[in-house]
Amino acid sequence: MHPEIRRLILTWVILMGLTLALGVSGDVAHPSRLSGLWLAVIGLVMVVKARLVLARYLRLATAPSFLSGFTGALAATVSVIVLSFALLHQPLVKPMPGASARPVATAPQ
Repeated sequence: MHPEIRRLILTWVILMGLTLALGVSGDVAHPSRLSGLWLAVIGLVMVVKARLVLARYLRLATAPSFLSGFTGALAATVSVIVLSFALLHQPLVKPMPGASARPVATAPQ
C-alpha cells in the first residue's frame, strides 16, 4: 500500500475513534450533565479533528502559515461557542420553590 494512502486511512481511523469517544463522553442522552471542563475538552478535540482534516486531507501541512491561520480562526470560533454555551446555558425561567420540575398533564375533558 502506498504510504500516502496508509497515512490517510490511519487519519480516518483516528478521526472515527475521536468521534466515538466524544459521542460516549458527551453523554448525548443527558446534555445538561456536561460541565465547563467537559465542554472545553469537547471543543479541544473538535479543533484537533479539524486540524487533522486540514493538514492531511487538504494537504495544508505543506503550507504551515495557512494551516496555522485556519487552525487559529477555528480555535477562536470554537472557543466563543464553548464559552457562550458554558456561560449562557441556563434555564430561562427558574422554577418556583416547591413546584415540580415536570409539567403536570391534565386529563382531557
